[in-house]
Formats: sequence, C-alpha cells, structure tokens
Amino acid sequence: MPMSFPTKVDQREQSIATLHRALDLGVTLIDTANIYAPSAATIGHNEQLVAEALRSYTGAADLSAVLVATKGGITRESGGGYGSDSSPDALRAACEKSLDCLGVSQIQLYQHHRPDPALDYADQMRTLLSLKEAGLVARIGLSNASKDMIGIAIDILGGPQDNGVVSVQNQYSPKFRKGTSALRLCSELGIAYLPWSPLGGASDASEVGSKYRDFAEVGDEVGATAQEVTLAWLLAMSPVVIPIPGATRPATVDSIVKSATVELSAAQQARLDATTPA
Repeated sequence: MPMSFPTKVDQREQSIATLHRALDLGVTLIDTANIYAPSAATIGHNEQLVAEALRSYTGAADLSAVLVATKGGITRESGGGYGSDSSPDALRAACEKSLDCLGVSQIQLYQHHRPDPALDYADQMRTLLSLKEAGLVARIGLSNASKDMIGIAIDILGGPQDNGVVSVQNQYSPKFRKGTSALRLCSELGIAYLPWSPLGGASDASEVGSKYRDFAEVGDEVGATAQEVTLAWLLAMSPVVIPIPGATRPATVDSIVKSATVELSAAQQARLDATTPA
C-alpha cells in the first residue's frame, strides 16, 4: 500500500526493485487492493504496479508459487474520502477491474475489504460466492471481520478445506490488540490470519521501539531491531499468523525476511504480550 501513497508514486523504479527483492528472498504472498492508489481517478494503481513487477522479474524465484491477493468493497471518493459498496453490481465491477489491472484471468485470493454497513453481511458473502462460482476468484478472504462475521461467511462460502474462507486480514499490532477472538477462531479452523499494519501503520513503524520499549530491549537481547521483534512476536502467536508489513525499499524487505528467523523465548513472548506504551 505505501508504494501508492501520493508521496511515493514518483519512485516507481524503487518500488519495482523492492518487489523484485522480495521475490528473490522467497516471499510468496503479495497483498494489494484496488483502492491502494494516489487518488480516486487512479484506482488500481497498486495492482498495476504489482503486475508490472511480476512481468519484469528475471530472477530465480518460481512465480507459480507466488500468491497475489487483492481486495474489493471499499470505494474512493473524488474528494479524497472512502466509502463502502458491496452490492452485487459494485463488487462484480470491482473484481473485473482488478482482473484487468493484475492482467490475470482469475484472482488467486479475493478479500472482502470491509463490511458494507448498508447491506446484510450474509448477502455480501453470497455476492462473493457468486464471484467464485463464476470462476473470477479462486479463494475468498475477509478483512476487518469479527468472529461472528467469520462464522457467517464460513456458513455460506465454506472453510479453507473448500477453498472458501481461507484468510482473515484484521488489524493487529503492539498498538492495536483488539479482536483476539477472531484470531483464536482462525487458529482453530486453520484459516490464515493476516495482521494489517503490524507495526502500527506507516507513520508509527519507525517508532515501535521508542513507544514500546520492551520490543527494543528484547531486540537487544536477540540481535534484532524492534520492528523485526514485532514481526517475530506476531509469527509466534499461532502457525496461521502471517503479518503483512509494507515496504518501499529493498532494505526493508531484508529486515522483514530476517524477522522470520528471530526466535523468542517463552518468557520474551509473554513479556511482549504484556507490554504497554512507554
């Protein structure tokens, strides 16, 4: 997402190099969305960037093992605001445009970006089912979904064993720790849980260690940065957890990948679980 911030759109070559670095280092999940764009007039900007990076990649990574996930359901307003529209026509149109932007005939993982408060949630899930039955998407993911919403979605779409609901992308970080019941349910059912803004968001990521000193102190103990410790802490919560930190520079990708090798003791994990802002 940060690659499509208005301040980053003129750094296209760096963004492509960052995505190529991720592929070189074995990253196999790329998360994007139709609304990741500098303006309402440029919807699909980030999807097109991802597609360009994949087309231009000449490294050794097996691209057939790379899963590109995108989202639909949030709208961009001309004045800069955001809205919701998960009506059948709107979701179908959003999905079809994402297919075009990504340059694919089927989206591997299509995530419902946010519940539409104007519509019944079960009806929104039936619309997603229609996209899957039409062959436009292979698997369904949810985002910003409560435990009850996940249950409704599974009743309609099936679970991971059916290529129904295979992932849930909710906010979780040292800064935001609500929604643990959804994480527990995903752990029980084998549904991937993708914490978004795992470092607290683009504006707060650099301050994790100063705002949450335990993460910096544990980092000193294990030879890692506070950011790497944060991602390791999330990964250790459950085998289904896959944090999705943003990156705009190749060096950041190196740090993200390193976090997967950081090992925390049970005592360190418990300490981080209990930490509060400095």
